[in-house]
Amino acid sequence: MTQARQKIIDAAISLFYAKGYNGTSVRDIAKQADVNVANISYYFSGKQGLLEQLVSDFLEGYLRIVEMTFEQRNFLSAKEVLFQMVRNILQYQFERRELTRFFYRELSLDSTLIREIMTIYFSKERYYIEQLIRQGQEKKEFQNVSFTMFMTQLKGMISMPYLYPQYISEVLHSFPSEVFFIEMYMKEVEQWMEQTLCIRHLQYPLPRVAYV
Repeated sequence: MTQARQKIIDAAISLFYAKGYNGTSVRDIAKQADVNVANISYYFSGKQGLLEQLVSDFLEGYLRIVEMTFEQRNFLSAKEVLFQMVRNILQYQFERRELTRFFYRELSLDSTLIREIMTIYFSKERYYIEQLIRQGQEKKEFQNVSFTMFMTQLKGMISMPYLYPQYISEVLHSFPSEVFFIEMYMKEVEQWMEQTLCIRHLQYPLPRVAYV
């Protein structure tokens, strides 16, 4: 990747995060990237092409994390793989906080472009998680839960820090951009999955035997 192209991408992420897609002009991006406006047309065919590139790159990396974790299912239990997958997703998003925030914000606006791209990648994510849950149910690791309801809640938890960062910081006085927050948040999500999905194997005390 050329230096100019990378500078354009970095500038676009920063500006889209701060001002939104519609609030950012091609000239804004070129000025912050310190490149000629024509470079944006050359590399991305304009602002919309740049948006498509950013979203596709984000989701390709996201899906790669999901697929790489899913490949461990032959060596680890379904529970271990699923929990690790969610941790990896949360870590991936945290390391790309500005782009993640921008992506979920655009997704909440129900943009046709974002929706079409998102459907391709998240349909694959759904498939992998559904396979893990079925495997876990067959192995008696997971309860028989509604997959639709589980995924609805899980996706809500995965996106929540980036949809409502102001609420978290201003009302709850926590900071989603800090490592401490995401580490604690991972633990809370895992605890929820444990209670919602996993079968608890109760340990009954052995009966006392009277010796005579």
